[in-house]
Amino acid sequence: MNFVPFAEQTLNLVVSLYKTTSQHRDVISNHVLFKIIKTLHVPLGLKYGCLSQSTWMLAINSLLVVLHTGLPVARKHEVSFQGFWSELAFTLEDFLFSKHPPPSSLSVEDYQRDEAVDCRVIQLIRDDVLPYAGGVPKEFIVKMMEILNKGSIHSATTDTFVDTESSRKLREEFAKACFETLLQFSFVNTSPSAEGSISKLAVVSLLQRCQDVLRRFVEDERLSGKCPLPRPRMSEMAFVLKAVSTLLGSLKRAPQDNIESTMWTQIIALYPYLVDCTTSTSGEVCKALKEALHEYKDLLAPPGLVHNGI
Repeated sequence: MNFVPFAEQTLNLVVSLYKTTSQHRDVISNHVLFKIIKTLHVPLGLKYGCLSQSTWMLAINSLLVVLHTGLPVARKHEVSFQGFWSELAFTLEDFLFSKHPPPSSLSVEDYQRDEAVDCRVIQLIRDDVLPYAGGVPKEFIVKMMEILNKGSIHSATTDTFVDTESSRKLREEFAKACFETLLQFSFVNTSPSAEGSISKLAVVSLLQRCQDVLRRFVEDERLSGKCPLPRPRMSEMAFVLKAVSTLLGSLKRAPQDNIESTMWTQIIALYPYLVDCTTSTSGEVCKALKEALHEYKDLLAPPGLVHNGI
C-alpha cells in the first residue's frame, strides 16, 4: 500500500494546526516547532532521493510556512528553543546542498522550478532571519553566512566548466540570490551592535567569495584557450566585479574606526587577482574590471603612510 498520500495529508494537517496554536504555552514548552523541523529534515535532506518528488516539495513549502509563523515565537522564547536553531541550520544546509543530485531526466522547466524553490529559502534567510540577528544565537548567524557563501560559489563546482549544459548545472539564479544577500548585509550597519556584527560577517564572506570567483575565472579562461567560458560564468564575473566596486566605495565612505584592518587586508589581497583579469577578452568583464580598479586609487599611498585605515 502506498502511504505517501496519507503522510502528505497528515503533514498538511500538522502545519495548519501549528499555525493556529504556535503561541500556546504547551506548544512552546513541548518544543513542537523543533520536532516539526526535525521530522522535515529527513525528506528535505533526501530531496531528489525521495520516493515521491511531491514529498520533498511539500516538505519545503511546509517548512517555509511554519518558520514564518514560528521564528518570531522562537526569538521571543529563547530558553525553550535552544536546540531549535542548530537543527534548523543543518536542515537548511542539507536541503540546499543535497547529496542527491537531480535526475538526468529532469526537464529544464522543472529544474528552474526547483531552483526557484531554493531561492525562496534564501529569501527567508534574507527577510526573516538576518534582520533579527540580535535575537538568535550568533552560531546560527555564522552558519547562515556560511550557507550564503557556499551557495554563492556553489554554481561553479562542476568540472565541465565549458559544458554547453552548464547554464543548468550552475544554479545561476540561486548563486545570484546568495551573493546579493551577502552584499545587502555588508552595508546594513557599521556600529558595534548585533547588526554591525552581521555586517562584518557578511563583508568577510563577500570578500572571500569575490577572491574565489576571480581566481577561478583567470584559471578557467586560461585553460579554455580560444573557447569562451559559458555565459553564466561571464555574467557572474561581471557581477562580482561590480560588487567589488560597490563594496570598496561603501567601505571608504564608512567611519574608519568601525572597519577592522583585516578587511582592508582582504581588499588589497584582491588586487593581484584583478590585475590578472586584464587579459580577458570579454567586453562586459573588462568594463566592470575598469570600474573596480579605479576604486583602488584612494588606497594608493607612498610607503610608510597610513591611509584609509591601512
